[in-house]
Amino acid sequence: MALRARFPELVERVTIPLGRGIARTGVSPNQLTTLGILLTTAAAVTVGTGRPVLGGWILLAGGLMDTFDGAVARARDASTPYGAFYDSVSDRLSDGIILAGILYYVQLSATLFVVTAVALVTAQVTSYVRAKAEAIDLDCSVGLLERAERAILLMVALVFHRWLLEPILWVLAIGGAVTVAQRVHHVWCQIDRDVPAELLALVRGDRVWNRAFTAAARAFYGEKNFDGSAAAAAEQHGTGGATQ
Repeated sequence: MALRARFPELVERVTIPLGRGIARTGVSPNQLTTLGILLTTAAAVTVGTGRPVLGGWILLAGGLMDTFDGAVARARDASTPYGAFYDSVSDRLSDGIILAGILYYVQLSATLFVVTAVALVTAQVTSYVRAKAEAIDLDCSVGLLERAERAILLMVALVFHRWLLEPILWVLAIGGAVTVAQRVHHVWCQIDRDVPAELLALVRGDRVWNRAFTAAARAFYGEKNFDGSAAAAAEQHGTGGATQ
C-alpha cells in the first residue's frame, strides 16, 4: 500500500522537479536526511512537552526532508550505497523517536501507552522483516502500512489530536501487526516447500467450492509452491489436476 509503489508516476511528478530545485541550492542528500532526523527529534520533544499540534507541523517539515533527499540525490547524480544505508537508518530512528515522544505524551493513559508501544514495535519490525528478506534475495515490498502511510497518519493524528490521536494510534498498532504478518507470510510463500497431498486432493475439480479453495490455497502457500506441487501431484497420479 506504499504511496510510491501504488502511485509512482504521481510521486515522481511531484518530487523530481522539487528535488532539482533543492539540488541547485547546493544542499546534499545526506544533509537533508540529517535535517529530517533533527526536525523529527524536535517534533518528538514538542509533543512530549504537551504541544502536539506544533509537533505535528514540525514532523511534517521533517517528513519533507525525508521525501526529497532521494530526489536530490538523483538530481545531482549523487546516489551512493552509503546514502541509501544512511537514509534507511534515519527512517528507523525517526519512527522510533516520534513514537517515543507520543509515548511520553500519553503516559497517563495506560491503554494509549500500550497501543503506542505496539505501534512503535511493529513499525520497527515491519522494516526489519523487509531488510532480512532482501538480505536473502527475497521480495518483501508488501503490507497494509508502510512508512509513508505511518508518517502521514502520525502528522494528521498530532495536528488533530483532540479527535484523531486515539483512533489513529489504534490504526497504527493493528495495521502494523497486520503488516508484519503479511510480510512474514509473503516471505514464507517464496521459500520452496511441499504442499500437503491431502490439501492437493481437496482442490482437484472444477466445482465452485473447488475454485474458491484452490484460490485460497495458492494465496496461502504462494503460487510457485502451490502450482509446482499441484503439477507434480497431477503428473504422479495421472489426473491432470487443475492448478488455476
